Amino acid sequence: MNNPIDPVAFVFKHRKTGQIAVAPSERWHEYYDNKENWEHTASINACGALQYILSVGPIERNRYLRSLTEKI
Repeated sequence: MNNPIDPVAFVFKHRKTGQIAVAPSERWHEYYDNKENWEHTASINACGALQYILSVGPIERNRYLRSLTEKI
């Protein structure tokens, strides 16, 4: 059985509008190649982050989500 290891999501922020885009590992280059408009701000393990968010209580969940948005 083939399981993906470390599925990464790449987070980009538009330099002019502030729009946030999350790209899977297959599409990150579409934003990265357009560096004049998009800035790479973070890379996260998407499955690990979702698993953590679903497993903790509301206070810790909010703290974690806040820490993710502070990176952006």
